[in-house]
Amino acid sequence: MSKTEILDLIAAQRELLRSRRRLRHDPPGSLIKPIADRSVASATPDKNRLRRIATAVERASSHGIFRPTCLVRAVALERLIDQACAESGAVVRVGVLPKDGELLAHAWIEVDGEVVGDRLSVVNKFTPLQDFSGLQ
Repeated sequence: MSKTEILDLIAAQRELLRSRRRLRHDPPGSLIKPIADRSVASATPDKNRLRRIATAVERASSHGIFRPTCLVRAVALERLIDQACAESGAVVRVGVLPKDGELLAHAWIEVDGEVVGDRLSVVNKFTPLQDFSGLQ
């Protein structure tokens, strides 16, 4: 693992911890807010950089000190993308899926309409709701 990958992994773990803490301790609904259409980004992040950030979040999620929910991962990934490229157009998407009398939910990130850091085979099963942002 390169020095850059290690630094990305540390940043990802730190942001996952921050996002989990915010989701647990901030009043319900205060962390994420509906946003206007952000599909047109001011500055499109480098796709290689996006891939590196998403890989770091995935590694920290799978092998780090805790296993975050999809919402924690999405909020952390949005914040890391925004730090790497302000005005990136990254949005937290939340979708729902009726299954066996229950309503399942899933959260993921999109940048310029493309899913980042999640599998399309999973995301495509869910009906997206309004776009959200975890940035304050």
